[in-house]
Amino acid sequence: MASSRRHASLLALSLSAVLACSPGETATTGGSTPSGGGGSGGSTSTSPNGGGGASNTGGNGFGGLGTGGSGGFAECAGVSSTATAELQPADIIIAVDTSGSMDEESAEVQQNLNTFASLIVASGIDVHVVLIADAGVCIPAPLGSGQCGGADESLPAFRHVVQTVSSSDSLQVMLNTYPQWSASLRPEATKTLAVVSDDDSSLDAASFTSQLLALDPTFQGFKFDAIVSSTGPDECIFGGCFFNCGACQNPCCDQSQFCQPFSAEEGTVYKQLVQQTTGVFGDLCSQDFGPVFQDMATAVVQASQLSCEYDIPPPPEGETLDPGLVNVRYTPGSGDPATTIYNVPGGAGDCGAAGGWYYDDLVAPTQIIVCPTTCATLQGDANGQVDVLFGCETDIVPR
Repeated sequence: MASSRRHASLLALSLSAVLACSPGETATTGGSTPSGGGGSGGSTSTSPNGGGGASNTGGNGFGGLGTGGSGGFAECAGVSSTATAELQPADIIIAVDTSGSMDEESAEVQQNLNTFASLIVASGIDVHVVLIADAGVCIPAPLGSGQCGGADESLPAFRHVVQTVSSSDSLQVMLNTYPQWSASLRPEATKTLAVVSDDDSSLDAASFTSQLLALDPTFQGFKFDAIVSSTGPDECIFGGCFFNCGACQNPCCDQSQFCQPFSAEEGTVYKQLVQQTTGVFGDLCSQDFGPVFQDMATAVVQASQLSCEYDIPPPPEGETLDPGLVNVRYTPGSGDPATTIYNVPGGAGDCGAAGGWYYDDLVAPTQIIVCPTTCATLQGDANGQVDVLFGCETDIVPR
C-alpha cells in the first residue's frame, strides 16, 4: 500500500502546456484556460500566476532554473492543456539455470513470472521481461503465449531467449546473448537483472559489472536480484545435519532426502551483486519463490520514478508549433514562486551541471526532455508542476 500511495503522489507532478493563438483568436484544448507565467519579454503579466521574465535578469536558480524580472507570458500565450508525466518503464532480464538439478526451481519460475509482471503493470509501469532459459521453461498467457517448446515469446512485453544456462555460467550467458535481447531495451527504462541458480558463478561480480556497462552504458545504476542458496552443501554434510537429520535446522538441507543439500554451491557472487546494487535476495532453499517474486516486483515499482520526458500536446486546430517560441516553467510544490527552466540549445550534450531542457528532435520535436540535474529536482518534488508555455521567445540558459 505504501508504494501505491507514493506513486499516486508522484503522478501529481504534471505537464501543463499553454498553446499560442493568433491575435484575436480564442481556442480551447481539453478544458483549457488562459494562463500567464514567468518568461521572456518586458511586458507585465496581468494573470495572478504571472511571473517575471527570466531573460531580463539572467536567472539565479538551480539545476537550470532561474527566477525572472518584470516580463510575462500572458500576452503571447493563451490556451492551456494538461498532460501527466509517466513513470519510467522497466526492463527486466532473468537468467534461469536449467541444469538437471534445477527442474523444480525452473517450474517455480514458470509458475510465478506472470504474477511478477502483473504486479508491476498494475502499478502503471510498462514492463519488458527477457527470459534466458532453455525451451523446457514455458511461460503461459498473459505474459507469454503459452506455446511451449521455445515458442512462448510474446513481444514486446516478453522475449524468450532459448538458451541452455548451465550451473555456473548464468552471468556469462547474459553477456553472450546480449545481441539477442538488446532490442527489448529502452534507454529511459530502469534496469533489473536476476538469476535463479543452485550454484555459484564462475565469473566474478566486478568483471560482470564492467563488461555489462561496456556493452550497454544504460545499465548504469542497475539492480541485481538473485534466488540462490544462502549456504553451501558442506553445511549439510559436515555441519551435523547429515548424521542427525531429524534435528537439522538448516533450510538448505532437504529433510525429505536425508538432509541432502538443495544446492551445489552457495551463491556467493550473486549475493555480492545483490549487496552492491541493493537488490533483492531470495533463498533458493526455501523452495517457495512466490514471496520472493513479489518482493522483486515491489522493488521494480519503487525504483521507477517520474520520467523527465514530456510529450508536446498538439496545438489548436489551424495552428502550428514554432520550436523557437517555447518556454518551460517549474512551480515548486512548497508554494515558492515559479521559476524558469532554461533551454540548452545543444541538446543532451549541452546539459552540464546547470541542467535545463532540450527537444528530442530539433527539426520536428515531439517531446521536451529535461536534463538529469533538473530532472532530479523535479523527481524530488512530488507535488510540483511543470508548465510548458508556447508562444514567447525561448529563454536560453545564461552563459
